[in-house]
Amino acid sequence: MPAKIAGTTTNAAAPKKTANDLIQKGMLAHRQGKFADASKAYEKALKKAPKELAALNLLADAQLNLGKNARAVETAHKAIALKADMPSTWMVKGSAQRRLGKYDEAIRSLETALELKPDYADALMTLAGTLRDAGQLDAAIEAYEDLVEMAPDMAMAYYNLGNALHADGQGDEAIFAFESAIDHDPSYAPSFINLAGVLNSGDRAEEALAISEKALEILPSSRSAMINRGNSLKTLVRFDEAEAQYRELIALDKSDATAHDLLGTVLQGQARIDEAIAEYRAAIAIDGNERLYQGDLSIALLANGSLSEGWKLYDARFGGGEALVRQRKIGKKTWQGESLAGKTLYIWREQGVGDDVRFASCFNDIISRATEEGGKVLIETDPRLMTLYERSFPFAEIRAEGDVQVDGDIDFDIAAGSLPGLVRAALDHFPSKAGYLRPKPEQIARLRAEIDAVGQGLKVGIAWRSRNMTANRRRFYTELEDWKALFGNADIQLINLQYDTVDEEISDVNARFDAQIHQVEGLDLMNDLDSAAALTAAMDVVISAPVSVADIAGAVGSRCFAYGPHRHPMCLGTDHLPWYPETTWIGKRWNAPLQQSVDKIVDDIKALASTR
Repeated sequence: MPAKIAGTTTNAAAPKKTANDLIQKGMLAHRQGKFADASKAYEKALKKAPKELAALNLLADAQLNLGKNARAVETAHKAIALKADMPSTWMVKGSAQRRLGKYDEAIRSLETALELKPDYADALMTLAGTLRDAGQLDAAIEAYEDLVEMAPDMAMAYYNLGNALHADGQGDEAIFAFESAIDHDPSYAPSFINLAGVLNSGDRAEEALAISEKALEILPSSRSAMINRGNSLKTLVRFDEAEAQYRELIALDKSDATAHDLLGTVLQGQARIDEAIAEYRAAIAIDGNERLYQGDLSIALLANGSLSEGWKLYDARFGGGEALVRQRKIGKKTWQGESLAGKTLYIWREQGVGDDVRFASCFNDIISRATEEGGKVLIETDPRLMTLYERSFPFAEIRAEGDVQVDGDIDFDIAAGSLPGLVRAALDHFPSKAGYLRPKPEQIARLRAEIDAVGQGLKVGIAWRSRNMTANRRRFYTELEDWKALFGNADIQLINLQYDTVDEEISDVNARFDAQIHQVEGLDLMNDLDSAAALTAAMDVVISAPVSVADIAGAVGSRCFAYGPHRHPMCLGTDHLPWYPETTWIGKRWNAPLQQSVDKIVDDIKALASTR
């Protein structure tokens, strides 16, 4: 073994890495997705060469990928200070600013990137998303449309355009965008999922179901696709299958509050109210802040006759944050039943005409109390109801919706739908006699004379459907011809109470069935609700779908046969409508044909006609 020579060593000193070596090392890690290692290499390079532009640009991108957004902005800023015409650096800076919620700054950065490189598709995509984040939906849609023109084969451009159009309420346009996204990339499940969601919201449940099932073929574990599928099945009244779908979701994740709530809705649709209540309570136990679940529980409790708890939760109808309540905060304080001595109470409307009329059944209770205590009541309503309400509630002041804003002279306010919680907490709190709305007596007499002139027999007013005929609601509404068993009966005269455009429909039925359905000329049943109420009061009996006509009939005290779902929430756990003593409710079970309800009403009407 040779002797060591003094002053020498066996290991040569390793050469020091240059800034370029470190950048190359970082780029290798960058390509492998090892962004932390890449960042360290770039930072070491910058210690050697602080103004090395490549290191600054790459470091900013690595920091962005690591979620270090503030540092990415700072690094990109340093790079831009050295060279301002680099579109990719402005893109990184804008992306980081967007993540920090600095939308205005992000938009300026991304617009600069596009000025430098007008065909920069990724920058335009990011700009469009930032505009949407900033609440500039119209500008976002325009940017996505520009992107589609710039990159017509980019599936994600169509996908994001579809999302923006759907958010803007442009359902048909969103459907076309999602279909285009699928054409360009049939493997991307979210395009199918979101398309199914838009189809469901657009009342196209059959198509939504088919698309949901395609999404599940691509991504069998997709929760969103399963929810869409369940919702489609529910709309199609395939409740057994919808129930199975929601139960599958719960089996996969027992903490899925939405699945529990949706299961509750399909159970309630089958009138399995106790089971529905249990599911709503399970959803609330998981997420007690979601007002939707509380609102659904409220409706189920009312349907079950649990009035006290049901009314207590009924304010959940306003949704998360109760934005509508804050918007309509007219008085100094929400009324909770305090003394009205020397006080002014404002009752504001927040639902449709039928609900408005139903909750008006509580007004006299409140007005009587205010009168006894020396208080004052102001009632807000639909302008079409003002004349009728002024006559019916002479000791209150009636205002049109929106006429009164915040007023320092108003001590209390309350939504009309919240009144039953104070004065209808039990069934024995409902009046035994109806007729709290008072049409003009002389108009009733004149209209009665006019309908008497059409012929002898029972005068039967009829309203057979809603204006809102979605697939989920359509099963509770009839066609006019479904009532043909009443046509041509000399003892029965049918008078139209349907409030939308029905001239052609009535003419067609009259011609095809030799029916004689009469219309009172000169009445606008949609907009002149005072006259509509007078005509309703002039009838011997009314047949009505679950629409405002039934509520008006009940409110004026007319005999009425109303049909709708079995265990309707406003039946409050009974087989009738406690609000209207003169109304007979014909409830339809979910899997029963609607014709059964029609036949029952026809038999009752014929029996009444035979006794005249």
